[in-house]
Amino acid sequence: MEPVQLVGWAFFPLDEELALPTGRLTPLQEEHLTRLGIWMPFERAAEMMKDLLGVQVSEATVRRRTQQAGAAYEAVQTQAAQASVVASLQGPFPEKLVISTDGAYVPLIQGQWAEVRTLAVGQVAQREEQVQTSHLSYFSRMTDAETFGSLAEVEMRRRGVSQVAAVCAVADGADWIQGFIDLHRPDAVRILDFPHAAEHVTALIEALQQAGVKVPSDALQRSLHILKHRGPGLLLRCCDRFPQPIAEQEAIKQQLQYFRKRLSLLQYSDYQQQGWPIGSGMVESANKGVVQARLKGTGMHWAPAHVNPMLALRTAVCNERWLEAQRETLAEQRSARANKRLHRATTRFQACISSLMLLLLRFQPPTPKSAFQPPISKLAGPATTLPGSCRPSAHHPWKRGPSCRPKLSAKK
Repeated sequence: MEPVQLVGWAFFPLDEELALPTGRLTPLQEEHLTRLGIWMPFERAAEMMKDLLGVQVSEATVRRRTQQAGAAYEAVQTQAAQASVVASLQGPFPEKLVISTDGAYVPLIQGQWAEVRTLAVGQVAQREEQVQTSHLSYFSRMTDAETFGSLAEVEMRRRGVSQVAAVCAVADGADWIQGFIDLHRPDAVRILDFPHAAEHVTALIEALQQAGVKVPSDALQRSLHILKHRGPGLLLRCCDRFPQPIAEQEAIKQQLQYFRKRLSLLQYSDYQQQGWPIGSGMVESANKGVVQARLKGTGMHWAPAHVNPMLALRTAVCNERWLEAQRETLAEQRSARANKRLHRATTRFQACISSLMLLLLRFQPPTPKSAFQPPISKLAGPATTLPGSCRPSAHHPWKRGPSCRPKLSAKK
């Protein structure tokens, strides 16, 4: 029996019906490989696959499969954010929610760094005279502030930020954060992160010491206690008593302008009475636990196109929505494969049609040529026949003498 002729790649309909992935790994092994790539470096994930499951894969395979899954889930979230209706949580919403946003830098290839913006959303509860946040969820992207605001809509609607009765936003004093709050919840209670305000109080005291002002040793502790429990009014009134030469120094003037510009965000005593947190520790923890724990390891440098796919998977795992994310990722990958097959089939069909048309044109009989009649020139010479007769005229070639005819003078 002769061997079967080799053919090109094709897809088996049963594989598509059973949702089997491409390659030699089973769906469960694909899931394990992706989850390991989310939590640890790709080389270590390949070793764990071999040690735990006895499946030998390369580091490049782990990287490629993880990035493909992340890109598919990122596309799902982007489409959901751009859709007119985004699914939100079912059931009764909590009375209070707190949102916090911040940025953290991750290393890229060629020695560059890029800022990753992160959103943290949580519920607020009062427990034993302390405000605590729980049920945290996150959303991270490496992009500009405007794009991040539109993409984060999928998580804001999922948590019902626009439906709850009261929302507070705790963050530092960056201007892009205020624009983010204006976009999603303009009526939110805005709070400047207290540790961030404490840094500026420390800078103000150091500037006063450099200007020659004698400051008590416990000035920082007393100032922070007053700011936390009595607000910024007393501190600013004390600063107004500085002599004019001291108050006009650039370092002191800059810090005082910072506090006066954000005076409405520093009412910490009122915020605590209303049961709001005054620190943005939840987003700081997200920067460390969600972003930097995986993307800022020793010797890591990321290509820009690979950062957001990893962030999409990291937030899915940390939000405890892995099963939902995996289901949506598989559906997106199947849809992408189907579109790719359709594109290839369309391209092949168009190529076949083009070849058939060329073949038909090749065997088409030639067009019959019409008898050619040279046009009569308007500059033709005199007529060679007499009008109305067939007798030759004086201009006919017969009437012309031969060129070698001897001259009459030669006969003499």
